[in-house]
Amino acid sequence: MLTLYDFDWKLTKGVNWNPHVAKMRYGLNYKGLEFKTTWIEYPDIERIAKELGVKPTGKKLNGDPEYTLPMIVDDSTGVALSESVDIAEYLDKTYPDTPRLLPEGSHTLQAAFRDAFYPKLGSYFPFLVPTVPMVANPSSDEFFRAKYETMLGMKLEDFYPKDEARVAAWNKWKAEVGTVAAWFRKEDVWVMGDTPSFADFILAAFILSAKTLFGADSKEYKEILEIDGGRWGRLAKNVEKYDPNRHTK
Repeated sequence: MLTLYDFDWKLTKGVNWNPHVAKMRYGLNYKGLEFKTTWIEYPDIERIAKELGVKPTGKKLNGDPEYTLPMIVDDSTGVALSESVDIAEYLDKTYPDTPRLLPEGSHTLQAAFRDAFYPKLGSYFPFLVPTVPMVANPSSDEFFRAKYETMLGMKLEDFYPKDEARVAAWNKWKAEVGTVAAWFRKEDVWVMGDTPSFADFILAAFILSAKTLFGADSKEYKEILEIDGGRWGRLAKNVEKYDPNRHTK
């Protein structure tokens, strides 16, 4: 059995809300792999990662190793690892009879896609980052605030755009999303044309996270579904069968 580690939250228990983990959930469901979820808090990530023997994924501002989610443990092989791309590569290699997240011969293109897409998330962070304390349990709230308020030099509430600044920030994010939509031909269903891949699940995890962040009936989510000629509305429909809240045991 595979175990996926995900962030707990105080709103709807047993439901994924974090886009970094959502992209892995999409991938697991696409591959049809059964898994269970262990829900944890932000301050417990480092301890659990060390207990599992999972390597750090980066460095903190002070140079210390940093540990992040998603993390998985595969009971059948004893492997424990983090970093979503490393997990995707492991799953493709270990379960070759399932659909590939990184189609053979596409590793370089997939890496180039990630390098192009992730910087665009900077315009979304003013909406995404301050939301975490709103949904996090107290221990995660305290941990997250200490980390990001030090980085930002301000309270998270002050980082969240308001009034006219909010309109401008939202339009900036939509414009960034529009530049991504322009990478596609009109007839393309997926990043690689007619075959789903990990790149599509990265897009879905972040661009469609407006559904969790603002609500399914929100103006923001409805806008995301409609802009760019309905590109993201079609994506939402196409990834529905791989919903990240399947198998959230």
